[in-house]
Amino acid sequence: MKGAVQYEKRKAGNGTCVALLTMDSAPVNALSAGVRTGLEERFKEALSDAEVKAIVVTGAHGAFCAGADISEFASGMAGPPLPVVIAGMEASDKPVVAAIDGVSLGGGCEVALGCHWRVASSRSQAGLPEVNLGLLPGAGGTQRMPRLIGAEASVDFMCRGAPLSAQQAAKAGIFDSVVEGDNAEVVQAAVDFAADKVGADLAPRRLCNGTAKAASPDALAAKRKEYQKSRQGESAPQAIITCIEASTDRDFQEGMKVEGKEFGKLLMGDQSKALQYMFFAERTCAKIPGLDAKPGPLNVAGVIGAGLMGGGIAMCCAEAGMKVVLLDVDQKNLDRGMAVIKKNYARSVDRKSKTQAQVDKILANIMPATTYDKLAECDIVVEAVFENMGLKKKIFAELDRVCKPGCILASNTSRLDINVIADATKRPQDVVGCHFFSPANVMRLLENVRGPRTAPSTIATAMAFGTKLKKVTCLVGNCNGFIANRVMGVSGAGVLIQGGLLPHQIDEAAQGYGMKMGPFRMNDLVGLDLFGRERANSGEANPDKFVFDAMYKKERFGQKNGKGFYKYDDKLRYSRDPDAEAIIQQVWKNTDVKPKDKSADEIVDTLYLPVVNEGFKCLEEGMAIRPSDIDVCCVFGYNWPRYRGGPMQWASAVGLPTVLEKIQAMGLKPSALLKECVDNKWRLNSKEFTARISAAWSSQWPNSKL
Repeated sequence: MKGAVQYEKRKAGNGTCVALLTMDSAPVNALSAGVRTGLEERFKEALSDAEVKAIVVTGAHGAFCAGADISEFASGMAGPPLPVVIAGMEASDKPVVAAIDGVSLGGGCEVALGCHWRVASSRSQAGLPEVNLGLLPGAGGTQRMPRLIGAEASVDFMCRGAPLSAQQAAKAGIFDSVVEGDNAEVVQAAVDFAADKVGADLAPRRLCNGTAKAASPDALAAKRKEYQKSRQGESAPQAIITCIEASTDRDFQEGMKVEGKEFGKLLMGDQSKALQYMFFAERTCAKIPGLDAKPGPLNVAGVIGAGLMGGGIAMCCAEAGMKVVLLDVDQKNLDRGMAVIKKNYARSVDRKSKTQAQVDKILANIMPATTYDKLAECDIVVEAVFENMGLKKKIFAELDRVCKPGCILASNTSRLDINVIADATKRPQDVVGCHFFSPANVMRLLENVRGPRTAPSTIATAMAFGTKLKKVTCLVGNCNGFIANRVMGVSGAGVLIQGGLLPHQIDEAAQGYGMKMGPFRMNDLVGLDLFGRERANSGEANPDKFVFDAMYKKERFGQKNGKGFYKYDDKLRYSRDPDAEAIIQQVWKNTDVKPKDKSADEIVDTLYLPVVNEGFKCLEEGMAIRPSDIDVCCVFGYNWPRYRGGPMQWASAVGLPTVLEKIQAMGLKPSALLKECVDNKWRLNSKEFTARISAAWSSQWPNSKL
């Protein structure tokens, strides 16, 4: 049984004997069966020991407790249920004090709430982040926390899913005392605190007593609307509010029944399964099987191009503590780029997300330059100019000349062939793609793109680069569009608008599915002129027959000029535009298309089943290591709703036979791998499927193994 609880007796400053119970399950004392059993048994031992007058609960390994062992959700629970353990702690007739040093999250925070008082170190955090896993605090958190800090504050604490610092938790009323010092000093402070409480009336300290109070009858209704908007489509926030409502109008035991019922519904639902899947997928994607090489140094970075993307990458590197050479051969572009960076940080100071001192330190890390010789000492250089292969090859030839041996030469290309770029150098083993998503200082995804000659040490350094920049980093193969752009690029948005549906119909269905914005609002945001200009210049444009070409011809570029698929006011608020719809309807008339009316489910299938099919092709070709990597790329690169788990997890939830049937009905050629899965009844987490995609990856990249 994993985990244990250590037991010892300590003397307080006044000589009182205090039992110290230490949760011990590396690395963060997750509440495994061993820890829950240990708490129950050690409490019985302390309560039956006449010498012990008070009890302190703490954690080993620099943490109090980071919550449930979520692997048990799949494998099954053993040992006593956590609500029963906490109830036993709370019922103690001896004072119980939590000595919190480090994180106190989820079930760990609920354990702390079961104690009569909470003493914390200044570095500690408290949080109930279960909402991020599609769940709610299921061990009394939705009932005890409102009785401690109030209903409205509890809604925000749980529905935001973000931890509070020790100082914030004390101000909110969660921590009773915050002390400076190391773990030993915090534990001793808690022991002395507990000794001082011997003989105190514990009834008011038991959070199972009484009911919580809301500020007004309408307060929780207002919070419900707030989180319907800010966490659109998610079930857990609404279930949390239902439980907190119960804490205000019924006794603790009745409230616990509501909590248990709502927890059970969430646990069995698709959203919690998808969010737990994403929790592990996000942590797995940075692990490259078979990669034994060690990363090189990452102290100095070069960034070529001072535009929006280059400036964002420079900001990421500078914030990570790297020295950054921001190079643009055009002084005006360089000055403009630095001005944008400074303006961004000025906003951060205004919003109080950063102090001026922090901003000054970051800006001091960025050194503007106009000549390539300034890159001589860089450990990694990221080229971030526009997508022109000739220009990129010219830049990489120059980098080959000026950069030191072993410097990583990275391109931020979103689709161009890394191998062709590497041909411009005499060191193709040092060349890799580092594909950031715009704006780079906001979007969390980094796709590292390996070519056939990219060295393992280069891959290791590129992955470490992503970690240093706090990016969600995936290694992908060298193909057109890589993973996120490739799979999302085959979305059925174009098919739908050419086939008789208007932008608002398609966007409303996409947003109903959970997308932050639909594909046509997204096109307006990015700019219709980018794609339109490329087609017009190449001679491929046909504005009589293709909607996108027609929009470009009419100079409807999107938000940048106030008119695209929608019209925009001076605050960029959008609305339907009869002029845009008339352009679309004229294309329909030219191509003998009649207006259509499809259900939201039909629109979603047309939009995203092609994405699923392309994901299977990426795996089939050895361009992705695992299906969860594709999901991570879509969630963090395109804001695919986390609670759907990404396209591959969504396909699993729908059922692969159903997905195949629908793809064939749409007239698409299904991936051979998808058909193979259905024929063999493979699940995406099965050993057989894993072996199959391992073979594909190993065949594509012979120096790798899965």
